[in-house]
Amino acid sequence: MDTKKMRAENSDMISNLPDSLLIEILSELDAWEAVQTCILSKRWRSLWTFVPYLYFDFADFGDDAELFNNFVSSFLRLRDDSTDVRTFTLRYSVPHDAGIFDLVNAWILYALNHKVKNLAVDLFGKQCGRLPDSLFNCASLKCLHLNCYYQIEPDIVCLPNLRFLCLYGVYMPNDSMQKIILGCPSLKTLSMHRCFIMMMSGISFQTVDSLTIENCDLYSHSDSPTIDISAPCLKYIKFVKGWGPSITFKDMSKLTHAMLIMSTDVEKDNDYHLLSGILGVETLAIGSNCLKELLTGELQKCRQLQKLKFILLGVCCMHCDFGTCAMLLQCCPNLERLCLIHTEEFCRVDHSGEVKSENLEEIEGTSCRNLKLVEILLHRSHHSVQQLEQLMLHWTKKIRGVQIKVSECKFEPLPTS
Repeated sequence: MDTKKMRAENSDMISNLPDSLLIEILSELDAWEAVQTCILSKRWRSLWTFVPYLYFDFADFGDDAELFNNFVSSFLRLRDDSTDVRTFTLRYSVPHDAGIFDLVNAWILYALNHKVKNLAVDLFGKQCGRLPDSLFNCASLKCLHLNCYYQIEPDIVCLPNLRFLCLYGVYMPNDSMQKIILGCPSLKTLSMHRCFIMMMSGISFQTVDSLTIENCDLYSHSDSPTIDISAPCLKYIKFVKGWGPSITFKDMSKLTHAMLIMSTDVEKDNDYHLLSGILGVETLAIGSNCLKELLTGELQKCRQLQKLKFILLGVCCMHCDFGTCAMLLQCCPNLERLCLIHTEEFCRVDHSGEVKSENLEEIEGTSCRNLKLVEILLHRSHHSVQQLEQLMLHWTKKIRGVQIKVSECKFEPLPTS
């Protein structure tokens, strides 16, 4: 059998598959590739118009904005209007044209009007637009990802089925954040990165069980220097502090995994209350170049973290912050594993790196009787490694069976199980 005949027979085998299966196959392609299948045969000519998964990526068009705009608009116009959209993904490097947001919003509205379930919009550019209000009243939405310099200020929010919300770079003035939370009764996962968020003196995430707030600028309407964050259903939190007032965690009784990373601009006058709100946590990671300023005041009145089994401490210099670390560890009677990220090269204090053992007697690890492993993780070899190892040997000398391990490796994420 010649090659041409074999190819024809194979082509016929695929073409004879039912429409539903062929459409699923086309759904694995981006929109540009799906359209090109129309030239295969009459059987394929209109199949792309029924694809429910739409993926538009500006990078596929060689930075030609006009070609991209015409393609997306034509694709949506020619698509079968009776077919719902399950997933709509738009990746676009926005040109310096304020009018482009009207066009993008028209594309978003198309997805909303066709009962989209998963919507992802990535707009790369510095201009700021405003999202259509109907986005916040879409009953079909289950997953929403926005990475754009858009302003979110809806009058009414009603997203009854939204379970996942991820926001990058959005601007939320006034009480927009609170409106969104109240209007999403099914929300489980909320992730916010580099967002500008204005809120009252506090906010409650009533249904959320996984929360990430990373490098966001938090502002309060009131004159209060503190923002209260409560989340009664929360199981996991990652909080990387950007700019803003002090933070207090409240009503997080179900929290089991937490990662807290505080930047070098921790204000000395700010009064943080983080640990007192997460007393039930089982795994905890804390990273800060200002650990003493962050925790000393709180540790003097903090109750014990009875359920804590694993803790990761990332500090600029263990010699400077070990007293604070030891105070924290005294609150962890059931600790089994301690992991230290040591980066003394970023230490702000000019010192020799020496530690006098006579100053350590009062901070020996006598309360951590269940401790089995101490890991010292280094980004690179350092001259004070041996001193730090000796420091940990001294601190754990009254604990039986503890192993101290030193290794050079990259930062490990907080375990979730």
